[in-house]
Amino acid sequence: MTLDTQPPVIDEAKLDELGTTLFRNWGVYVTDRKMIEERWLRNLRQVRKIYDPEILANIPSDRSKAYPGVTQWMVRGTIARLMQMLWPATEKNYGIKPSPLPDLSQDQLQQVLDALVAMKAQGGDPAQVRLDDVEIEKAITEFASGKAERMEIKVQDDLEEMEFVTLARKVVKAAVTYNCGIAVGPLHEKVQARKWQQNPYTGKYEAVTFDKFKPLFEYLSPWDHYVDLTATSVNKQDGTFDRHIMMRSEVEALAQRPDFLSERVMKYLRDHPTGNYKAQWWESVIKGEPKSATAPVATRESRKFEALSYWGAVSGHDLKAAGIDIADDKVGSTFHANAWMLDNCVIKLKLAPFGSTIKHHHYFIFEDDDLSILGNGQCDVLRDSQLSICETARAALDNMSVIGPMVEVNMDLLTPGQDTVIKKHKTWYREGEGQAASLPAVRNINVDSHLTELQALIGMFMGFAEKESGLPAPSVGDVSGGGSEALRTSKNASMFLGAAALPIRDTVRNYDSFTISAISALVAWNQKYDPNPSRDGDHNIIARGSTSLIAKEVLSTNLNEFRASITPDEMPHLKTRAMLKARMKVNDLPLDELMEDEDTANQNIDRVQKAQEQQVQDQAELVRAQVEEALSTAFKNAALARAADSSIGVDVFETIIKGLEAGQKASAEQSRVVAEHVKAGAALIAANKPRGAAR
Repeated sequence: MTLDTQPPVIDEAKLDELGTTLFRNWGVYVTDRKMIEERWLRNLRQVRKIYDPEILANIPSDRSKAYPGVTQWMVRGTIARLMQMLWPATEKNYGIKPSPLPDLSQDQLQQVLDALVAMKAQGGDPAQVRLDDVEIEKAITEFASGKAERMEIKVQDDLEEMEFVTLARKVVKAAVTYNCGIAVGPLHEKVQARKWQQNPYTGKYEAVTFDKFKPLFEYLSPWDHYVDLTATSVNKQDGTFDRHIMMRSEVEALAQRPDFLSERVMKYLRDHPTGNYKAQWWESVIKGEPKSATAPVATRESRKFEALSYWGAVSGHDLKAAGIDIADDKVGSTFHANAWMLDNCVIKLKLAPFGSTIKHHHYFIFEDDDLSILGNGQCDVLRDSQLSICETARAALDNMSVIGPMVEVNMDLLTPGQDTVIKKHKTWYREGEGQAASLPAVRNINVDSHLTELQALIGMFMGFAEKESGLPAPSVGDVSGGGSEALRTSKNASMFLGAAALPIRDTVRNYDSFTISAISALVAWNQKYDPNPSRDGDHNIIARGSTSLIAKEVLSTNLNEFRASITPDEMPHLKTRAMLKARMKVNDLPLDELMEDEDTANQNIDRVQKAQEQQVQDQAELVRAQVEEALSTAFKNAALARAADSSIGVDVFETIIKGLEAGQKASAEQSRVVAEHVKAGAALIAANKPRGAAR
């Protein structure tokens, strides 16, 4: 702080008034969410195979309490299926592209124009170059595309470093279970970095460590997020509250941060030595569940603190009361801000770093619902089918428990002192005379089995569950009953699985909204906190999750069949490298690890072609040598034969030619050349044959 800088003026009374207002709003949000919390509790029990208390109370103590985990299986399968489609191994589920009309700064526009003029001038007079609008817009688009590509590389590096896929799975799991998954960020994470610089005195390079910040997203449990249920969508809320359960040391650490009001933090800690945490009603219910691993520990929890963070609309007057510089003509306006509180005590109030356009909370709504901005989840959809399966399964088990040997015994007709226990080869001794002697002392009672009908009912409700979930059994890993004859071929199976993914298309589109929100925030963070002129620009975020719904198995089959059907004369028209990439992608093979770069691939192709040409040339040389050796031997033998018998002439050499042609292994052209040489030699000998010699 310089001498000319005055410390911010804090209006304590105004902040206390804001804290009271926000804390009252928090209470309204808690009350409004009660019905949603009850739904979430039912969903949680459904996944964990626990009956709701009102259902359990109506099941007699001596009856079955079985709970087939159909919902649990469907939830796990849905999570796995979504993660497979949303985060493919070979491609990103997002892209960063320049805006259709990129908004560049004046300096950047001038840079593009100067480069375009220099390229067209080619050493000539730049003043003579004339540009039209189409050329200029094309150059601007190419310039912006380069920035977008470099920003995409930076964003991908950030996501991999923070292991965003792991966080994404938590978000997907929460959306499937509780209807809504939430990520917050980007937050700041301080890390130590190292750079090398030359010592001006010694001239040696030395390592210098320094602190830097990198972006970080965090998963936020829906239980700890309170939304404005009066809004028509999650993007039209006045504000939201996040609940943070913290240890005392964590609260003390807040006082050390420059964005918190340290005096207020320390004063609250002094006034509340045992903390302010009070369990919400649903926390007590969860801890009291039969399968809960957490027992009530009220004494320990009382030493914790409950902090609230608010993201939403705050007036300029309140911001100015916290020492934030607000222009006088903007004091009456509403700003998007972040406030932290301990009860009604405001301990932080700052403007949101990216305004209201870039959100801090990123939502994945599993299924849109007009009655709730938090939508529906897989558990809500499956609830009726799950309870029907449970009741039918209990009926089947109860029926099984009474199937077996049951008898009615008339003790008056039995000999006294007999053992009435049913056992193998049992002998019954009875008494009675007259009419009583005609009555059986022991009578069998048959209880009919209804297992066949009950199993059919379970199968019917399982079919309902598959249709309601939008994912039939084979699409979530169970192929035991989903294919019969239709799935015997790989092509039919691929088409079936591809069609099975169609009902979940809307869910993937909802995740695309989450992707666009999160990546947009990450781009904004890089532009503000890690600026780089080579990648900062006017970017659009594109989500590609819905495009991955195309059945990769079907596409793979089609690519293979298409490749096999191409004729040799069609091959030059095919982009073989692009075809190879497409085949690898649909099979989820890592391109970076398995595919050579294009230059290396071209070098390999040239090397193979040269090796093949050398092999053909070596083969031709070998054949030529063999032919020459055969010719030499033939001429030598012919000359010797003619010396012995002057009548040997052209006929002999024609015979030699036929033999050479029949045994020749070279190409047709080489055979023709050899034959011509042999014929020429034969003609030469025939021309020198003595007169009168027989042919």
